[in-house]
Amino acid sequence: MVVKISSITREIVNLISRPEVVGLATHRHLPHERAIYLKHGRCGFAIDILANEDGEKKLYSVLVEVSAKPTKRRIKSFMKLGGTVVYQLSERAEDGFRIKKRRKANYRNGEHLFKQVEIVRAAFYKKYRELKAMEKVKPMKIEEEIFHAVGITDDLLLGV
Repeated sequence: MVVKISSITREIVNLISRPEVVGLATHRHLPHERAIYLKHGRCGFAIDILANEDGEKKLYSVLVEVSAKPTKRRIKSFMKLGGTVVYQLSERAEDGFRIKKRRKANYRNGEHLFKQVEIVRAAFYKKYRELKAMEKVKPMKIEEEIFHAVGITDDLLLGV
């Protein structure tokens, strides 16, 4: 079965996969999002992306939040409901962060949503492994894979 990639997913994957990317960090770990969604019909993740552009390092922060359509009826699973995706891209500025882009889209159901999440997760870990290999450090689990970072120093990370 061919998975149609949403424009938001494509944009995030392209941002992560660029050759200029020299650092990545997760703040909410993608594999845990399905478990959260199954219980609440809501979830999200955040990723920081550090890139060398025009001779300077630029930090981009991606935030994705999803919410199943509200319903008053009893349902067996949130996975059967469609919902809304909110995507925000921020860039570090001299005096804080600037929102570069905010987009909203819909998804058909939980399976459609998590196929998109898996595409982003695969792109993140492909780039993560490439960056770790360039540092000559073998990728490893960090605190049960709750947080991963490579090429980004603590002073650039949000909430860490």
